[in-house]
Amino acid sequence: MLTKMRILTQAIGLGLVVGSASFAANAEITVLKQDPQAGNPLSRLNFTVGGSIRPQFNNITGPDGSNAYKRNGFDGGTRFRFAADYYLFDDISWISYYELGVNIPAVFDWDSHHAKGAHDTTRRMLYTGLKSDTWGTLTFGQQNSVYYDVVGAKTDIWDYDMVGQAPGNGINGDYDGSYRSRKMLKYKSSYGNTDFYASYLFADSEYLPGNGLRYKRQGGGSLGVDTHITKDLTWGTAWNYTRAEMRNPGNGDSESWDQNIFGTALTWKPDNWTFSFGGGYYNNFLTTKKANVHDYFAGDAWGIEYLAGYTVPVDQYGLKSVMPYVMGDRLQYVSGRDYQRIDNGLGVTFKLDYGFRVDYEHVFTSSTDKLGDMNLVRLRYDF
Repeated sequence: MLTKMRILTQAIGLGLVVGSASFAANAEITVLKQDPQAGNPLSRLNFTVGGSIRPQFNNITGPDGSNAYKRNGFDGGTRFRFAADYYLFDDISWISYYELGVNIPAVFDWDSHHAKGAHDTTRRMLYTGLKSDTWGTLTFGQQNSVYYDVVGAKTDIWDYDMVGQAPGNGINGDYDGSYRSRKMLKYKSSYGNTDFYASYLFADSEYLPGNGLRYKRQGGGSLGVDTHITKDLTWGTAWNYTRAEMRNPGNGDSESWDQNIFGTALTWKPDNWTFSFGGGYYNNFLTTKKANVHDYFAGDAWGIEYLAGYTVPVDQYGLKSVMPYVMGDRLQYVSGRDYQRIDNGLGVTFKLDYGFRVDYEHVFTSSTDKLGDMNLVRLRYDF
């Protein structure tokens, strides 16, 4: 325990110290700057670090069961990032990226501030590959899926979100190819004002959802197109396919599943406005909540998400800007489960000097399982 505390303290301390050196910029911190020189291999390396510390409070009306610790304050997604870009020749570079998630209350064993059995740290992303302005970028490892890059990220811009979209709503976004996909080969290339994406999902190890069953991805792939219609308007469309097997080692039952998700999303940012809307269709992807390999996934479902906000510049008294916004989502099962959820809410973001930020949201929820409304406060320090 003392060792874990010392390591975490050193990591956070390093982040805060290095971050303080770049308060004005509030961006990724360049530790080594690339400046290729003959006879100096290290001069070819560009190395940056960054991170985000995120304490958060979620207060839901009515009982919240195993999530009661969120009322007391919990970690809302603290992470540390490390990126390297090593120039090889012509316009080709070797790139690598590592993102570590840290659950600070779990590391310090703060009771009633984290889920039971929560991991101290998680590997959010780890990938490597080659980048070229001419030929595009090819990477392999755990990284954002094509679907998330092209569709999901456009509405993943408030806190109580990603309820209506595919990433994070399947069995596990790291395994099913929808979110931070493991063992993925991804390619991106640009032509004119359009970015083209493709990926191949290799077979993965088994995932245990905790109900006695086992999920194993056998393969899959994705295609995506992201068009920058104007400098303010972007439209993306993507498809992801995963071939998977559900297995029950207790009785020997197994079932193969063809999982498909299709989605499209728009982002429009004229002047100080931000508008975002996205939707998707999910086949054999969302779960039925049944511990049965033959009925584990719902046949068809769909979801939408939206946000509209306006940024008010302030730049006084330590306050950089204020952005009030309205947002919402809807998730609807068509077959396999009788369930729907509708969220609509109001939020406001205060961006402060030195990388600090405060978000507040109130969300009104109507759902088949009678979920309560949500009051949420998130504090952030980004460096």
